[in-house]
Amino acid sequence: MKFPPFSYACPTSLADAIELLSDDEDARPLAGGQSLLPMMALRVAAPRMLVDLGGIDGLRQSSVLPESMRIGAMVTHAANASSLDIWMHFPLMSEALHHVAHQAVRSRGTFGGSLAHADAGAEMPLVVSALDGMLLLEGPGGSRSVAAVDFFQGHYTTAIEPGEILTGVEVPFSDMEWAFEELARRSGDLAIAMAAAGLRIEDGICRKARLMLGSISDRPIRAVAAEAYLIDRELTPSVIREASALATTDIHARSDTHASAEYRMSLATTLMRRALTRLATGAF
Repeated sequence: MKFPPFSYACPTSLADAIELLSDDEDARPLAGGQSLLPMMALRVAAPRMLVDLGGIDGLRQSSVLPESMRIGAMVTHAANASSLDIWMHFPLMSEALHHVAHQAVRSRGTFGGSLAHADAGAEMPLVVSALDGMLLLEGPGGSRSVAAVDFFQGHYTTAIEPGEILTGVEVPFSDMEWAFEELARRSGDLAIAMAAAGLRIEDGICRKARLMLGSISDRPIRAVAAEAYLIDRELTPSVIREASALATTDIHARSDTHASAEYRMSLATTLMRRALTRLATGAF
């Protein structure tokens, strides 16, 4: 299909990009274009102007800090997947990145673009939420940071205000081991359901837990009841089964053309059980 008419700008500074977005409420930032451009081709989205962020070199930079890592918004999925720093510090992200679409998409699609797009079936929103990342925004009013739990507000809905640009994410280092599980109809498809589990196990006893589910609802969901249940318990098969069942407590699952809410809830329990079993047996 043909694209709707639009104007195009490729600023080389963040300030110029913010000004362009602020001057036209119908302007949209363009990152890798792997989600926005297909939506425009289908006339699902029709922005009057595209502000290409590809000319802003600073958005492609990542850096390791004393207690965290800052990942630039315009770093591609492929670059993150091959990053030794991410492999060392964030094995959860490293594992999940290989589930993102296909190599051609990973080579163009960006970390920040996926987060700003906020598709409920995408891996990176779940990963950043599980790792308790802080999303860094820059706009007409200056800089601000938003916790991932507050950033994702629904399917395709985030805390980004008009004129703001997601510049990167600061992800704290974790003292837990992690496992990621996903089910999609085909390799590279958006997930029907995902589970991310992080545990700190000492002498066979769980001392800390962080459990998240993705693609079940319209945003990543933290399994608080299951986390609380695991603390100070030995990770026996029965404990893992009970925690996995508790993971879907109070979740309002979504139905769509890919899966019913009931099927997603069943998958969530199964995937969480697999992730916890991997951690309990050291297969992470």
